[in-house]
Amino acid sequence: MLKQRPIEVMQKWHQEYGTMVTLRYGQQLAISVGSLDIAHDLVSKRGATYSSRPRFIIASERMTSGLNSAIIPYGKKWQNQHRIMNSLLDSSAVNRYRSLQDMESKQTLIELLDTSNFEGIISRYAGSIVMTLGYGIRLDNTDSDLPAKLLQINAHPFDAIGNSYYNAVELFPILDRLPGFLAPWKRLSARVERETTEFHMKHLEIAKSASTWNWVQDALQSKTGSQVSSKELAYVIGTLEQAGFEAILTVLRLLIKAVVLHPNCLEEAQQELDRVVGPNRLPTFDDFHQLPYINAMINEAMRWQPPTPFAIPHATTQDDEYMGYRIPKGTVIIPNIWVMSFNPDIFPDPYEFKPERWIQNPNLEHSPFGFGRRICPGRHLGWNVIFILMARLMWAYNITHAYRDGKRNDINPWDIKLTFTASSRPFEASFQVRSPEKKKIIESEWQAVCKDTSQILEDIQPKKTV
Repeated sequence: MLKQRPIEVMQKWHQEYGTMVTLRYGQQLAISVGSLDIAHDLVSKRGATYSSRPRFIIASERMTSGLNSAIIPYGKKWQNQHRIMNSLLDSSAVNRYRSLQDMESKQTLIELLDTSNFEGIISRYAGSIVMTLGYGIRLDNTDSDLPAKLLQINAHPFDAIGNSYYNAVELFPILDRLPGFLAPWKRLSARVERETTEFHMKHLEIAKSASTWNWVQDALQSKTGSQVSSKELAYVIGTLEQAGFEAILTVLRLLIKAVVLHPNCLEEAQQELDRVVGPNRLPTFDDFHQLPYINAMINEAMRWQPPTPFAIPHATTQDDEYMGYRIPKGTVIIPNIWVMSFNPDIFPDPYEFKPERWIQNPNLEHSPFGFGRRICPGRHLGWNVIFILMARLMWAYNITHAYRDGKRNDINPWDIKLTFTASSRPFEASFQVRSPEKKKIIESEWQAVCKDTSQILEDIQPKKTV
């Protein structure tokens, strides 16, 4: 595994040994699960045993004060944090956030009329949505450094989890007892923890003093949120910010890459949009169920290149037995989404991007958001944010390869940055508005939409019942 990329090694092992592969590294026993059914059996149906996390000395205990809900062990602290997150991200709350997504997606459309530099534009879009909801801080242009900062602080712990050098400490915890001058990870971890805490605490205080509703104020008014420390609440909201931003940006970039590389898919999506929406208005959330091909494209993109190839590993809290196998307490369980996604028995031609597979078989399943009690709490918001923008982008624009000096800029579909997550490396694309009429609609919609952050958040906040 040190000589090749872990996903390739584990994929080869699964092809050779089957759907469950046990490996030992250091003192730790781990099981890679390459079957969706088995993952559901273990992690979803036996959640009381399989909902914890392995111990992450550097990523969790040192870099994030043991407060990053994505990687802390299962217990009272996680349950409290999860309760706060769920209250902000349940289906009724997510539906209230649509007016913000409507406005932000319209700004994205208007920005692309003047430039094809979509990377900065979709970064602003994703960052503005989570920062507005979290703290009442809207990013009204692409000059803000907040998206880059969110990416940076989110990358540190997950890079550490996926880094062989730092894994030595996780494999042999006794190494963490070394003095600082022999343990460079301690200095780096202390700096990361300090910067992350300062970032989250700064924005917590901004949100608390804001005149508008936001997630921080909402959480403080709840019983659970009012009982946790300021630092813990800052990490609860901050974790949502950094993880949500990166996930949205990663999937949007992936979908744009897929569209550029597969013009037939763009053509199919535009035919569906022209049929359902027509030429005289933008797609809306009301069109969601009438646009199955666009939903299929989102499903297929996250199967084709899963943003979290190994999900986030789980750990057992007691001994268990499954299919005659003994699974000891403390075993790391890796729901191997990458292996599941490339199973040719379920997904024929698995390396091909084929949205139609989800139309031909509506019962197809995959789980890019994780499993069981630790499933991503922001999955409904993320889907809505991605759906409305991609539907509107494909309605409004022809998205194709970029050209420079008459030469096409080719894109390597498998140019992926792989650490603990998998994200497409930045590339160039061309956005050309489909017609003068569509340009006029984009301009008039942007002119008419409410851009007042205070008013939008006032409308979003839950109405008090007497």
